Amino acid sequence: MTAETFVADRSSTRELATWIAARRELFAWWAGSRALVLGVALLGHFTRYPHGYFGRHAYAWRHAFGILGAWDGTWYRRIAQHGYLLVPGRQSDPAFFPLWPVILRLAHGLGISYLAAAIVLANACFLGAILVVDALGRRWLPAADARRAAVLLAVFPLGAVFSMAYPESLVLLLLAGATLAALDDRWLLAAACAGGAALARPEGVLVALPLAAVAWRRRRRGAALGAVLAPVAALVSFPLYLGQVLHDPGAWGRAEKAWGRSFRWDGVYRAFDTVPAMLRHNAWLTRDVVFFVVYLALLAVAYRAGVSRGWIAAGAGMVLLPLASGSLLSDGRFGLLAIPVYWGLAVAARDRRVHGVLLAVSLVLLAGVTLTIPSLFP
Repeated sequence: MTAETFVADRSSTRELATWIAARRELFAWWAGSRALVLGVALLGHFTRYPHGYFGRHAYAWRHAFGILGAWDGTWYRRIAQHGYLLVPGRQSDPAFFPLWPVILRLAHGLGISYLAAAIVLANACFLGAILVVDALGRRWLPAADARRAAVLLAVFPLGAVFSMAYPESLVLLLLAGATLAALDDRWLLAAACAGGAALARPEGVLVALPLAAVAWRRRRRGAALGAVLAPVAALVSFPLYLGQVLHDPGAWGRAEKAWGRSFRWDGVYRAFDTVPAMLRHNAWLTRDVVFFVVYLALLAVAYRAGVSRGWIAAGAGMVLLPLASGSLLSDGRFGLLAIPVYWGLAVAARDRRVHGVLLAVSLVLLAGVTLTIPSLFP
């Protein structure tokens, strides 16, 4: 090693240490909130309480963090193992997008179990998402607000999903990363992130809105247009793929219908019209109704604070479009990807006392949500 290389390595090490030190608060809140979620999941493993929909000998209880791999996590694992299979009229796996199963299969090829790979990757991606959301928020808000938003994201009550065997952490990272890359004129990276987001969750296609806003404002063409179209192309590629492997390009829509998510022109009206009746049979729906209202209110706060209109539109779409299926069920989880919600929450919590109360309440609710996973579909 030459003297110049040695000096360069020491300089890089110092820069990395400085970078980490400047974000130690984010690392601490990520570690603390994930320890809380994993700890409650481990407690559930040993106590088997509450049983919820899982029997005492169900898969969810056979592994230390099994409940974090339950519900949709089971379907993603099956796709990773066996590929897609459409069962007409029955709930089947073409309803789930392919990027997450592909990543799990690659990790499993390294000798890691599907469950372990999913949980480790979900938590690692969530750390990345927190860091990128902090950096992205500084493009529209004061640094203190951006940092506060990232901290509140780390402890958000429904954020137990970010530690489950779900793709939400990955999608959140890709959505934020695509926009940050575009703002830095790194359009090829933006295109890759945007396309990946749409291949992991269908609402990932909405990242085209903030990307288009950046491209329009900066008068960019060429690669910028490619980045804007990348999530659309990725979304379209999925039914084309299903047409190749299942000989049915409409398999996704058929599978969604079996899951009770048939999109229709009066879906939004029906979603609200059926709420009273559904609440009588499923009190847990109250969670989604409350978070739906909270999300819209926080998007309004973010808009008034000067957040990009493209991102406000994308966030509103992530909260509102699922209602076109005729149900508010799980809208709380879908809204987790609406990044401006956290910026709006940060602005609303500028008062130190409000921020402290929010942190305390969020941590309690985060533990409670984790505890109810066996009883309530996330």
